[in-house]
Amino acid sequence: MMSRRLCSPVALALLCLAATQPAWAELGLSAVQALPRLDLRLTGGDPMADGLRIMELQTGLVLSVTDGETELATVSLELNAETPMAGRARQMHFSNAYALINTGVGSPKLKLGQFVVPFGTLAEYDTHGLVLQTPYAQTLGIRLDRGIGLEGTSGDWDYWLTATSGDGRHRHEGGYAVTARAARDYEFGDDFLRVGISGLVGRQMPVFHTNAMSLPMGMDDMVMHHDKWRVGLDFDWLREIDNIRAELVFGSDDGDFVDGQWLSYNHPFSYGEDVTVQADRWRQHDGESRGLGAQYHRRIDDWSGVRVAYEKRWASHPGLPGTDSDTWTIQYYRDWAWTPNL
Repeated sequence: MMSRRLCSPVALALLCLAATQPAWAELGLSAVQALPRLDLRLTGGDPMADGLRIMELQTGLVLSVTDGETELATVSLELNAETPMAGRARQMHFSNAYALINTGVGSPKLKLGQFVVPFGTLAEYDTHGLVLQTPYAQTLGIRLDRGIGLEGTSGDWDYWLTATSGDGRHRHEGGYAVTARAARDYEFGDDFLRVGISGLVGRQMPVFHTNAMSLPMGMDDMVMHHDKWRVGLDFDWLREIDNIRAELVFGSDDGDFVDGQWLSYNHPFSYGEDVTVQADRWRQHDGESRGLGAQYHRRIDDWSGVRVAYEKRWASHPGLPGTDSDTWTIQYYRDWAWTPNL
């Protein structure tokens, strides 16, 4: 059964859709797609314990709502059956539950529910299901948030604007986050470049103590809440067959300056084989963290594959000894797609 927490943002979105439509009885589904996914991982390292576990067993549902003539909305749900993640780590990584409502030709779409915060590379680079992650846990403290947003285009620019709770599935002492992003594309011969700029202002948003882990799993008792502002610049450069992504972020936590960088390079040897290397750095009031990662990806077929990844991370604190971590991962994933006839 779908949990009450998962239903609530989507139920609100559907109620808003119903309120804006003159003939609720004419609404129907034009398409339904179920997208089951299995993510199995063997992990180890220091200080992480070795283990084989189901990182993700879920079904994504995509529903298209029409009035018989026009598509009015798309509803996206992710229903999780199994994951070892708990607490805030689970909230950051799982799960979408939103409706994207069409408001007319040339007008922005309205998004309601629980969705990925459109800041920097998170807006367009889907880390869900990947081994190597962007440093969003340090940059924002959240990945998914609950609220309302707009998505649209104006001339050559795509834009996003959201107002959310600022603390994932919860809201801390009246906190909030307002996020804005704009991005556009450029072509240089055979090269393709997408450039984006993002801004965020938030109150009582989560901040993790500086540590040597890419995702602060099991550290819920160490989370702090600060008033934040962030500015981010990012680019996605397809240079012939290579893909280079980068993000630069600066801002403040309760008046203390913070800044960080992330760089990723992907080289495909063929459709079924590629390698990725990345580096990141983040500095805040209690220290600095850095990381290096490498990953080999091999497709088995169009629906499944294997990734082998290694990540080394360091953390330094003023006046204290530095810490580090090593993590290796072997991932097997399998996707399915099922579309019933309506």
